[in-house]
Amino acid sequence: MKEKLRKAFSYKYYVKKLTELRESPDKTARGLAVGVFIGFLPIIGFQVITAVTIALFTRANKVAAAVGTHVTNPWTTIPILILDYYVGCFILRKHACVPHIDFSSFGALLNSGKEILVPMFVGGVILGSIFSVLSYFGMKKLLQKKVKEVKDYVKNLPETEKVAGGDVWQ
Repeated sequence: MKEKLRKAFSYKYYVKKLTELRESPDKTARGLAVGVFIGFLPIIGFQVITAVTIALFTRANKVAAAVGTHVTNPWTTIPILILDYYVGCFILRKHACVPHIDFSSFGALLNSGKEILVPMFVGGVILGSIFSVLSYFGMKKLLQKKVKEVKDYVKNLPETEKVAGGDVWQ
């Protein structure tokens, strides 16, 4: 059981699953980039739904988008949200500190939340943009390499072993 959990949270496991998808490298990389971008936003609980919806409209791979949101997982969520907050404060030129939360009224509570959420969203957009671009190009290059390996392997097979059919990856 412990081995299965460790495997399910490993980087190699997700890369393996992404390379097994039967989509073009571009479409899979776009899906991953969408998921990574959404993964940096402070919308915990809605990340997968949001990423898959955006992937649907952008014609990106939906599975890769869902996988990309796992950039925030039980071990990375708090550090990423804190980083989002500090980057947002830096961009907004705000003093980063834990604000006093006023529980006297609902309106005061919302204003206290804005002091935290606005910098988190700004920081999440900035960090999400950076890491989604990096993940797009990195995954696309990796998938193109894998596709080339498969095509070279198939090309070198004897004619009797080749399977009839079209090219899976365009």
